[in-house]
Amino acid sequence: MPVASLEAAVHIGTKEFIKGFIAGQFILGVLIFFLVKVFFFRSGEETRIELATRRNARKTYQPKDHIPISPHAVESQILTKTLYDVHMHPVESCDWLNVFIAQMITNYRTDNGFNNRIVHVLDEVLNGHTKPGFLGPIHITDFSLGDEFPLIKGVRVRFAEPSANLRTEIDFEFDDQVTLGVETQVLVNWPKPCIAALPVALTLSVIKFSGTIAIEFVTHPDSPTSHLSISILDDFVLDFQVCSLLGHRTKIKDLPKLAALITSKIRSVFVDEIVWPSFKRCHMPRFWGDVDEEGVREELEELVEEIKHA
Repeated sequence: MPVASLEAAVHIGTKEFIKGFIAGQFILGVLIFFLVKVFFFRSGEETRIELATRRNARKTYQPKDHIPISPHAVESQILTKTLYDVHMHPVESCDWLNVFIAQMITNYRTDNGFNNRIVHVLDEVLNGHTKPGFLGPIHITDFSLGDEFPLIKGVRVRFAEPSANLRTEIDFEFDDQVTLGVETQVLVNWPKPCIAALPVALTLSVIKFSGTIAIEFVTHPDSPTSHLSISILDDFVLDFQVCSLLGHRTKIKDLPKLAALITSKIRSVFVDEIVWPSFKRCHMPRFWGDVDEEGVREELEELVEEIKHA
């Protein structure tokens, strides 16, 4: 009997201890909850007042204005942070880029719709308002983007002169035969219109084009906008092949003077348009600018909803 009474007492004591422990933990949890609520959380009434106040006078975050510094200092920081030494860094290979460009060109060459659009645009340009009055309608007889691919031989970064901006120089080489063939008539309009006509057939091919492309970011000190300057350095090579056929019954083939005149004119226009110090300006894209903010907000809300339901 004493042993049984002792076991019963121990059992009752254990149950009471467990009950007390659970009750103590519950009280401690409630106490911690109220302490956190009092010291860290705002009351419901205060929260509603705060939300209403913020809705009525919502503040928009204003990004800090960057302190203007000289372009040369910016470029020096870029070189330092990217560990690039313009004097010691070796010329870089771009084999991966050559493969990527070749893939893109292959897709364009095999796209009949793309080639048809180019021919259509060329036809409109050649027969547009700039066509001289002594030429008849111009018909495209041949068009080919070639079979080979341009190769980038090396890339380096240098300081441009005299601007001292960073300039990326890309050496390239393209040996192929990009061809455009046309037929037209040279009209004799005196003493009366179209008194005679000389049939002319021309085929112009670019067989070699190599040189260095210079790409430079240009920022004006008095303007926040920047643009990309693209040009070809003057040590380029641009070779043409011109095939010509003139005449109606008696035909004259491949006149050297005519070929020299055509290639000289094309080369002159090319030099004037893009060979350094001439360049093509590409404005930096502004991803926000004058975009409709309401439309952007709706797109962001749709994106958030998609993420929530993903």
